[in-house]
Amino acid sequence: MIFPVVQQLLVLQERDQKIRSLQRDLKDLPKYRQRADGRLTDDEGSVAQAKQKITEIELKIKSLERDVMTRQTSIQRLKDQQFATRKNEEFQALGHEVKRYENEVSALEDKELEFMEQIEAVKPAFHSAQAKLIETRKSVAEEISQIEERGRNLEAKLADIKAERERLAAPVEPAALSLYDRLMKSKGDAAVVPVAGAICGGCHMKVVIATLLKLRANEEITQCEQCGRVLYSED
Repeated sequence: MIFPVVQQLLVLQERDQKIRSLQRDLKDLPKYRQRADGRLTDDEGSVAQAKQKITEIELKIKSLERDVMTRQTSIQRLKDQQFATRKNEEFQALGHEVKRYENEVSALEDKELEFMEQIEAVKPAFHSAQAKLIETRKSVAEEISQIEERGRNLEAKLADIKAERERLAAPVEPAALSLYDRLMKSKGDAAVVPVAGAICGGCHMKVVIATLLKLRANEEITQCEQCGRVLYSED
């Protein structure tokens, strides 16, 4: 039979261990949300990267279009000069300039077609990234909703157990409760542990005969002489 006060402390310890477990779960929730947000950020980055490629090519096309317009303006100006001249030599020189600009326009238009083909080549990756982002947004929204719901449930459960713990602690002898609280704070895992085969269940060291005799007498709280934890017998 376990000493009554120790039995009270064991019940209290079970609640405290549940409280700590719930607190750890709550502490982990932001990490899970961060992971979910990270997946969304990654997919948004993929869309932005694919869009950037298209934008860069579109800017190159616009630059080529401006160059083409500039040369076409020059061609028209040269043709006007050619029409106005009466000198054959000047007429032919202007014609050569027109031809040169026309060749440049043709080369620029060929380059423009190449860039347009490049856009068509990267569009599938862009659309694929967009589709994946839509799915990820949906998935992440559901995941975050579940995380938030779990957080609310954990908070409610934690509040209930804390209230129960307070109720269970009220009748415990103050000195025993103070000792228990100090041990739980310092040991971090358990303040009350079993003794099996003369071995402390906390520090796993062998307890001395005097401690075993005191424990068997079952008249007061017995502590391990090595770690200070409160002992109880499983025999």
